Amino acid sequence: MESFLLSDIEDRTLAMADGEYVHFKIARPVLGTYYERNVSFGELTTIVGRLSNLGLLTWRIRHGRGWRFRHHAPVSSQHSCAALFTCSPAGAAHLRKSRHVA
Repeated sequence: MESFLLSDIEDRTLAMADGEYVHFKIARPVLGTYYERNVSFGELTTIVGRLSNLGLLTWRIRHGRGWRFRHHAPVSSQHSCAALFTCSPAGAAHLRKSRHVA
């Protein structure tokens, strides 16, 4: 398994999603409280985008009355909380390893 160097906020976002589906309405205030600053939609979009591109997150996206499971989610779905993210199996394995953050 490949090892990734994540920033502290990326690592904590990934850890927040370990075993849980998380949407922006929860993630922004949790990260904002921890870092004692506003975590904007744009910043969180960048964080989850990188984690998704690395294969560490997957998405559950509300579509009508059902759900779609994807590796990426449209930004509009992220911001409207129609998309929830969780650790992928690779993300969970990454969290179990000893790791360093930038």
